[in-house]
Amino acid sequence: MSMAESLVRWRYRLLPDHVVGEILTKKWIDSVIPFTALVILCAIFGAIVPGFFDVTTLTNLSGQTAELGLVVLGMTIVMVSGGIDLSVGSTFALAVLVTLYGMNVQQWSFGTGLLACLGLGVVCGAINGFLVGFLRMRAFLTTLVTLIIYRSTFDIVFPHVSTAIVTSGPDSPAYDFLGFGTIWGVPTSFAVFVVIAIVIHLVLSRARYGWRLFAVGGARRSAYNAGINVRFTLFSAYVLCSVLV
Repeated sequence: MSMAESLVRWRYRLLPDHVVGEILTKKWIDSVIPFTALVILCAIFGAIVPGFFDVTTLTNLSGQTAELGLVVLGMTIVMVSGGIDLSVGSTFALAVLVTLYGMNVQQWSFGTGLLACLGLGVVCGAINGFLVGFLRMRAFLTTLVTLIIYRSTFDIVFPHVSTAIVTSGPDSPAYDFLGFGTIWGVPTSFAVFVVIAIVIHLVLSRARYGWRLFAVGGARRSAYNAGINVRFTLFSAYVLCSVLV
């Protein structure tokens, strides 16, 4: 018996095909694969980059993760409903511009700036949701167009207010605590992100609204026949996405 035949025999004896097939059909495999890839990447960077696992580095990374994490959560809601939102980056830029201009230049309070940011998200999301949900336009092309519109608005307004924003700053302890503060050594922004992520997980997995999102994303016709308001569900998904962004 050749070496190749021996290796093939040992391969099928130690790891039969049906075992691999059963593992790949498990529900948890979709979460295990990206998590395993993340662990491998962290191990590689930990071995290559000196001080990668230092407390300071992990604190900075977790604080930066919170910003993009909210965008990911918003996109998750839209993608679960069977759609896509290409305008999240432009919505994010517009929201930051309005908030910084209001708090730095107009000296808004933290609450006013937060409401303005969320309100802008509601408006941008409502536009996307109305076009996709109620008018039944293609999500990819629709959000591509709104991406261009929102981005163009940012590019037109930003040069006129950039100097004023940079040369002044907000005088708000709440703003500083949310952006730069810590809770038991954990960045406040990351702690808020974790809380929001847990809430969204519970909504998607335990609440009726989450089940409706999955139903609409899986088969819109079947969801409609089951009595689900497909149009409003899609509309609300885009609104929530832009609010989280």
